[in-house]
Amino acid sequence: MNPNGKISDGQAPSLSVMEGNGFYNKNASIPAAGGLLALPLLQEAARLIHLDFGDRPIVIADYGSSEGKNSLAPMRAAIAVLRARAGLKRPIVVYHTDLPANDFNTLFGVLESDPDGYVRGERNVFPSAIGRSFYQPVLPPSYVDLAWSSYAAVWLSRIPRQISDHFFIPCSTGAVRAEFDRQAALDWEAFLSLRAAELRPGGRLVVALPSLADDGTIALAPIMDHANAVLSELVTTGLITAEERGRMTLASCP
Repeated sequence: MNPNGKISDGQAPSLSVMEGNGFYNKNASIPAAGGLLALPLLQEAARLIHLDFGDRPIVIADYGSSEGKNSLAPMRAAIAVLRARAGLKRPIVVYHTDLPANDFNTLFGVLESDPDGYVRGERNVFPSAIGRSFYQPVLPPSYVDLAWSSYAAVWLSRIPRQISDHFFIPCSTGAVRAEFDRQAALDWEAFLSLRAAELRPGGRLVVALPSLADDGTIALAPIMDHANAVLSELVTTGLITAEERGRMTLASCP
């Protein structure tokens, strides 16, 4: 989700998704590296979830998959643990979820052809996708055995207001920052409540997120300040309008 604000008729800015056609897959090495740090937690969760002795499919949910490349290693790691526990014949269903406008065509292409894909050599793994915001119910109640979300719940469900002099939330201050922090708290509570309803008893959810430092700062701030200055230059030179610049808000709230 690469949100870009758009204001009309006094409504809150709308959100758009990550750029498609493989762009995110090619340019998401930092989220990929961050997610890998949490793989031991996902493997441990796969070892600890309650599994009955029936033959119903084991359900894995990947909340916020984007174009799928960064989901391959986590899904492969989780499936390996579950195979050791449940054997080769038990079906495993993997649901990749993201916003309806997400590039699911690229996601399915990655699942089918990527050499690191988790379905290779697996006869009983069945991937699918759901186009719906995870700030809504995504799967039935008490349905998911194991859930994963990496670098996705950092995105807000809505942009409550524009930032007059910047586009990056951690660079805002005062009442503006407080409004974004309130929205982030509401979204985090909604995300966890919805996932709790979707988990089976004994199921587990692992979430990997970028964070602020203990003093509230973020290492990306100097880069974002530079980008913000360049945007102002683009307005001055007439390459973008002041209105277009004013609609730009990156709805990432670490």
